[in-house]
Amino acid sequence: MKRILSTLIIILTSVAVFSQNDQTTCNLGFSFKISNNPNWGNNEPIVTEVTPGSPAEKVGLKVNDIILEVNGNGTYLKPSHTIMSWFMEKPSDMSISIRNFEVSFKPMNIAKDCRLRNAISEAQLAPVFSFYSLEDVQDRRFIIPVKTIINPDADFFNYRTYDFAPSDESSKEMDDRINSIFVKALSQIGLKHDSEDPDFIIQTFYSYQNNSMFKLESPTRGTYPGTWRFDVRNNRMVKIPVYDPTLPVKIDDVMYDLEFGYRFYDRKFTEPGKSMLVWESEVKEQLSNNYGLLNYLEMNLPLILRKFPNSGNLKMATYHVKSSRYNYTGINYDLNDLKTIVAIDTGSPADRAGIKVGDVVMKVQDHNFNHDAKSLTASYRRFIAETMKYRDQATKYTDAHGFQNAMYWDIIHYNNVSKEINDKKRYKSGFSYLFNFNQYIDWNTPSSISFEVERDEEILTFEIKPIIISRSQISVE
Repeated sequence: MKRILSTLIIILTSVAVFSQNDQTTCNLGFSFKISNNPNWGNNEPIVTEVTPGSPAEKVGLKVNDIILEVNGNGTYLKPSHTIMSWFMEKPSDMSISIRNFEVSFKPMNIAKDCRLRNAISEAQLAPVFSFYSLEDVQDRRFIIPVKTIINPDADFFNYRTYDFAPSDESSKEMDDRINSIFVKALSQIGLKHDSEDPDFIIQTFYSYQNNSMFKLESPTRGTYPGTWRFDVRNNRMVKIPVYDPTLPVKIDDVMYDLEFGYRFYDRKFTEPGKSMLVWESEVKEQLSNNYGLLNYLEMNLPLILRKFPNSGNLKMATYHVKSSRYNYTGINYDLNDLKTIVAIDTGSPADRAGIKVGDVVMKVQDHNFNHDAKSLTASYRRFIAETMKYRDQATKYTDAHGFQNAMYWDIIHYNNVSKEINDKKRYKSGFSYLFNFNQYIDWNTPSSISFEVERDEEILTFEIKPIIISRSQISVE
């Protein structure tokens, strides 16, 4: 259980979570850092992460928002610990004011999500038991070799609108399609396309060429690990025919060389006819197969643009993706035994079904919940080791914690996986209910979950119809 508990501790401390008193902790659902970026919020707190479904997300807080005030206190030149102390001034909420590309000053009131200190939600348990369904819960990192040049004198807050440099007739169709990707991605951070009076101009350059030294019959072709990237269009990781930029590749194995870059030129403060570079990003990639420039950009350009306006590393872009999809009933378990219900979310499926605080879970979907910490951990580890034969080697990846054998289930073994999970003599698989909308968890894919609980020495059974929650977040350095 130590590994499970340490994972939970990491989850609990990753975003703005703090003690309200000895019994409760309160979650706001965002993290921040003090910016040292002269172009964006210098010496002010910048939002670096917003948890999907959290109080912060519900009020519209976004990554890269600049926090100007907390409970009426100005944040400029204030240290992190002082700002954090302001979070605890009020017991149930917190007021902040922010600045971004859309607004110069916007007040927000964030309600605190306060829970018992020993309460563990299903959102927190899903990553702990992710090896039941890595298809649904992932914590991954990947790199795109984005090199960036920034004008140190530019204040990005002054730039709200943009247009595109004129295209040659020969490339207009491709440029128009690339520009449409820019429009969609930049609109998400509050920038607007304005052809009449733009603040800056976007110029792109690109090439996609065969490598003349490529050898189809090279003995090392196909021996490299796959490269995974996050596809923001459908919120999932996808393997693409691009070589890992951190690993050496024989020139014989490179089929195509791809280069793409873009520049932002100031149009607001420079004289007509002159140009001032505000921002430039360029990426060069080596491809193992013909992928196509537009296919590459539709997936990767929205990721590359996430470097703006808070660039981080100027030589490389490291992305951290956390995604989860799980059955939500609204039950919060006791961290100390994971059987006793210590909280029920108001209005949740469990609440509507009649589950109460203090109920002790005896069975879920006929899986016994008579586990202790040691046996639960041992059972889960044994399950992971003994079912590796049912995973698809072609999907292997290294997760963000360094585990190198993370793999999806092989579709031809779904029935076998379901049988293994339901082997009650070998495994304690009660928490697999978090993912039993998948056939490889329960071959019958039930629409409701059966909970058997003990209440005042009486055994009661409840049918709970869960809600499937799907969340993802991506940050870049």
